[in-house]
Amino acid sequence: MPTFADLTTVRDGRWAVREGWLQGRGAWGGLIVGMAVRTALSVQEAVGADRLDVREVTAHMLAPVPVGSWPVAIQALRVGSGTASYRVDVGGEPPPGGIAEVLAACTVVLGRARAEDLPEYRAPGLVMPEVPPWSEVAAIELGAPLAPEFTRFLEFRPVSGWPYQGRHDDVVSWVRFPDDSVPDAARLLGLVDALWPATLVSVGEMRPMATLTFTATLHVDPATVDPAQPLLHHGHLVALDDGYAAETRTLWTPDGRLIVRNTQVLAVIR
Repeated sequence: MPTFADLTTVRDGRWAVREGWLQGRGAWGGLIVGMAVRTALSVQEAVGADRLDVREVTAHMLAPVPVGSWPVAIQALRVGSGTASYRVDVGGEPPPGGIAEVLAACTVVLGRARAEDLPEYRAPGLVMPEVPPWSEVAAIELGAPLAPEFTRFLEFRPVSGWPYQGRHDDVVSWVRFPDDSVPDAARLLGLVDALWPATLVSVGEMRPMATLTFTATLHVDPATVDPAQPLLHHGHLVALDDGYAAETRTLWTPDGRLIVRNTQVLAVIR
């Protein structure tokens, strides 16, 4: 099985979306996010700039990115001494005499550590849910046709929030890649998109949905995350209006450290 790094590496200006890693008609959103992060970091490294850590990624998922090889364009929005921002676009093939559409547009913000004398702070409501240890929660097998095909490559240990319940329960589950590769920023930011939307719990029947925007902030040094232990995903539906849903998601280490905080806007297609 290819590693997450293999799946999210751009080679010769093109990104290969592989069979088996789709979410609906296009690539799993976690791969798009991971690809953008990995591409921005590779450009920063190629120019020999000082090391900057990933701080935030924003992705606009404008259309499905199907299986195939897709051109990737990267633009330095600004590169300073303390921060650097890159835009990474996945583009469709242009029709004869036409203009190629952008299928996914991402912005990655890198930054050095600042004001290290300030203590860490988390809002009182931003806490890890109280759940059984991952070793006490049974792993389940997911995959097509009941779940997106990429899910068969991950390990899930759900605690609450099953789809199609007509309830507003949060989606809480332990999740990890079964290999023991050392996590990096691309992988952690992509993994927050591994679970089904909390919006799916609120409906009573199968409804097609699509993520429109994805914004995530990385709060830890990836090297401090143990690859052998699952991470706790917590998805929460904030609002649903006119068929558009706003959700928050967080990833936590088993000892309660916040890894990623994510906001998504989804469209309930019909």
